[in-house]
Amino acid sequence: MDFIKRLTKKIFQYEARLVLKKYKPKIIAITGSVGKTLTREAVYLVLSKKFFVRKNEKSFTAEFGVLLTIIGCPEGKITPIQLIKNFFLGLKLLIYKNTYPDWLILEMDSDKPGDLSAISSFLSIDILVMTAIGEVPSHVESFYDISNLLMEKRFIINAVKREGVIIYNTDDSRILNLLGDVDSRKISCGVEEKSNIQGSNFKILYSNDKKSSIPIGMSFEIINNSDTYSITTIGSIGIHNEYALLLAFAVGLEFKIEVEKICFSLNKYKNLPGRMNLINGIKDTIIIDDSYNSSPIAVSQALSVFKKIKSKKKKIAVLGDMLELGKYSADEHRKIAILLKNVASDVICVGLRMRKLSEELLNIGFNELNIISVDSSEEAGVELQKILETGDIVLVKGSQTIRMEKVVEEVMRHPEDKEELLVRQEPEWLSR
Repeated sequence: MDFIKRLTKKIFQYEARLVLKKYKPKIIAITGSVGKTLTREAVYLVLSKKFFVRKNEKSFTAEFGVLLTIIGCPEGKITPIQLIKNFFLGLKLLIYKNTYPDWLILEMDSDKPGDLSAISSFLSIDILVMTAIGEVPSHVESFYDISNLLMEKRFIINAVKREGVIIYNTDDSRILNLLGDVDSRKISCGVEEKSNIQGSNFKILYSNDKKSSIPIGMSFEIINNSDTYSITTIGSIGIHNEYALLLAFAVGLEFKIEVEKICFSLNKYKNLPGRMNLINGIKDTIIIDDSYNSSPIAVSQALSVFKKIKSKKKKIAVLGDMLELGKYSADEHRKIAILLKNVASDVICVGLRMRKLSEELLNIGFNELNIISVDSSEEAGVELQKILETGDIVLVKGSQTIRMEKVVEEVMRHPEDKEELLVRQEPEWLSR
C-alpha cells in the first residue's frame, strides 16, 4: 500500500504541474498550525461572490490535498477505483480545454517533513496567508524539534512570487520570527494596535432571556485606516473566528472588493462543526463543542474565551489528550492547569497524557473532588452526565483520534442532529 501511495503521489504531482502550466491559475496558499480551515472557508466566502475560485475539500489529506485540488478531484480517498478516476480526471484536463478556476485557495499542512518542500517545488504563490503557529505547534512530534518544523514552513514562504504578498497573524511570535528577514510585501492582522488590520472590542453575545444568560454568539470590530466595521457571528464564540475573519478581510482588500461587500460576506460566516460551536445540552445546559482537534495554542485560545463567559452555574472543562507533541507533550499538558485556575469549577481529563494535567491541577491547589480522570471519550461522557446540572456550561476539546465528539453526542439535547452538528460523522470515522 505504501508503494502504491508513493507512486500515486508522483503521478498526481506530475499531472498537477502540467495542469498549472496549462491553465495558469493564481494561488492563495494558507498555512500555519491552527485556524487554517476556518481561514480557508472565510477567504472563499469573501471571494466566491465575485471570482471563480476553488478551495480544498475537507475529505482531502494533507499529503494529497493540494494535488487533488489542482486536478479538481471530488474525492480524496485512497482506493484503487478512486485513484483511477482521479488519474483520468487529471488527464482529461490536460488533453481537452476545460473551464478552470482563476484562483485556487490551497490549505497547506505539514504533518511530516517533506510535505511543504514537495508542494513548494512547483507552486508560485500570489498570496500567502499565515495563521498562528504557537510556541509548541501541532505535528511537532514528526519533526522531533520545533526548529525543524519551522524550517519546513520556510519552503512555502520562499515560494511566494516577488510581486506577491504575505498576510499574517502578527500576534504570533513564531510567525514574526519567520518573516523577519522576508522582503515580500506584508500585511499584518491581529488584535494588537500595531496590526495593519486590527480586531478590537471582542464580545460574547447572550440571549435576551431575563431568567438566564445563554451565550449565542460573538461580535468584534475590524479597524482599518481608522475606519471601524462591526462583525457578528452566531452559533460559535471562538477567538479563532476573529483571526480567520481578519485574515479574510485583508485578502478581500487585496482583491479590491468594496469593504461593505467584504463585511456583508463575513457577517454571513457560519462556523464549521467542532470549532467552539454552541450546542444545546441536556438539563438546559450549553455545550461549547471544540472537539475537532487540539494543540497548546488552541487550548489556550479556547480557555481564554471560556473564562469570559458569564455563568452563575458550573463551568466544566472536558479535555482530551493533545497528540503529536513529542518530547514537549508532558510539559504542555501540565501548563494547561494554570489556565484552568479560577476558570473551570470541574475538570474531566481524558486520556493517558491528560493525567499530567490532573497531577498539576492538584499541585496548584485544585480541589481533588472536582477532578475526574478517564481513559476514553465514552467514559468521559458517562462521568459528565453524573455531574451535569441545569445551567452548566461545558467546554469539550481534544485531538482528533481521542474522538471528543462522542462526549458531545452523549450530552447534547438533540442527538438526532449529530450528523449536521458534530465532526467526524462520516462512515469511515464511525466505523473506527
